[in-house]
Amino acid sequence: MPRYQYRCSKCEKVQTLQHLSTEAVTDCDQCNHTNSMTKLLSRFSTSPKTTAPKKTGQVTEEFISDARTALKQQKLETLKT
Repeated sequence: MPRYQYRCSKCEKVQTLQHLSTEAVTDCDQCNHTNSMTKLLSRFSTSPKTTAPKKTGQVTEEFISDARTALKQQKLETLKT
């Protein structure tokens, strides 16, 4: 679910809320005013590319390796219990 930032026009508090884009947020949870919330514009959470692009198949190989490691860890944990 995406996160959105809102500012209350009465108490000026900024809140980060997680909800569907079809849901409307109008009431402030902090000061309980109705119809006081304004949606703020925010940047996407991305990081600049500082490394060279990965070779074809490298992402898949890393995913499989990570999945194998996670499965081994899960097997060890289930054997301990």
